[in-house]
Amino acid sequence: MKMMRWMILLLVAGGILSLMSGHSIAAESFVVERFKPSDEGKFPTGWEGRNDKETRKAQAIYKVVVEGDNAYLVAHSRGDAVQIGKKVEVDLKKFPFLTWRWRVDQICQGADERYKATGDSPAAIYVVFPTWKVWKPRAIKYVWSASELEIGFETQSPYSSETKIIVLRNRNSPLGQWITERRNVLKDYRKFWGKKLKKVKLIGIMTDSDNTKKEAVAAYDDLVMESGG
Repeated sequence: MKMMRWMILLLVAGGILSLMSGHSIAAESFVVERFKPSDEGKFPTGWEGRNDKETRKAQAIYKVVVEGDNAYLVAHSRGDAVQIGKKVEVDLKKFPFLTWRWRVDQICQGADERYKATGDSPAAIYVVFPTWKVWKPRAIKYVWSASELEIGFETQSPYSSETKIIVLRNRNSPLGQWITERRNVLKDYRKFWGKKLKKVKLIGIMTDSDNTKKEAVAAYDDLVMESGG
């Protein structure tokens, strides 16, 4: 799977750049991304596709929009499947929670993450962890599904048994409205893989519709790792 190979390359290259890709604003949080007004109309600084070609493709899908004094990312997939990622290095014991805001304006009808033939998501957040098998990193994929899968439903990616999918929103969730999520990533990690702790090495975003050949439109903002509480 192309996206899995891309995540592997980023994980191998990412260690020395980790401190540059996010920053700690206090003992209680680590900012992964608050999109910059200076990137208005452009691909967000610090993010990339799996290679230069994919990054160029991503520039037509993902763009920063500014409303008032707030900047956020809009993704518009027209039958595309391009994931973007940002390298980080976050200790889950210190920052176990991931928070973000997202909004879906258009779902890709007919999508269902359980199957390769329909495996699109109008919005998805990936949290990626390295393993000793550098060719097969572990990942949790939090999705806003276009299907009627129940909120809280868990499965694994049809492309990789090491990518676990959790449905946070579905086709019945309100469109065009910002929703804030807060997930205990450490708890989710331990549920899937046991207690051995791994650092977060990559945060990914993907709005895709290549399997359904439909359009999907979503927005993302305020990705922050937080301490307990």
